[in-house]
Amino acid sequence: MVSVDQGVRSLYVTCGLQTHTPTDLMTWVCEQLLTHEDWRRDLPLLTSPDVQADAVDRMRKRPAELLDDPTLLARYRAAMDGQDVGRMMPSLPYIDGIPADGSLRVRLTTARAVLETGQDAVTLSAAGSTYEFAPEAEAVLRPLVDGHTVDLATLADTAGLALEDVTELVQELVAGQAAVVGSLL
Repeated sequence: MVSVDQGVRSLYVTCGLQTHTPTDLMTWVCEQLLTHEDWRRDLPLLTSPDVQADAVDRMRKRPAELLDDPTLLARYRAAMDGQDVGRMMPSLPYIDGIPADGSLRVRLTTARAVLETGQDAVTLSAAGSTYEFAPEAEAVLRPLVDGHTVDLATLADTAGLALEDVTELVQELVAGQAAVVGSLL
């Protein structure tokens, strides 16, 4: 926005920054606790005070274990990066599907995608979704996660996969709004 203030032109810029507080971290930690059965059980509200005290003592230990993990903040950051929705863009005119056209270019809609590789699978967290692919997909996903805009033919050649397979993988990302496809990207 440009305005005239006291006879001098000035420019005001507004930026939106996402801050993270300890409360945000603890909310995420609580979500992680739901993976443990003892955190999904009913509370022993109608039992004796001794049983209740034991239950509370057991509950106290799980968050302490998570908070003692030196990688906690790095894991939290990665989880938040994978949820960043980025800048949503339609892949027009490819509403009903992407054709297996090697000249089409693809890029992720977020710069904060997280790619984790394992022996049996490659996991991409992007735009609030998590995708699991075969290990061979890493060669397709790595340039995209690194921020490159790449044509489908190059991705297929790099990965040693058929163009149709790469197109199908990219279609899944486009459907989840984690990627955008077009000839002019």
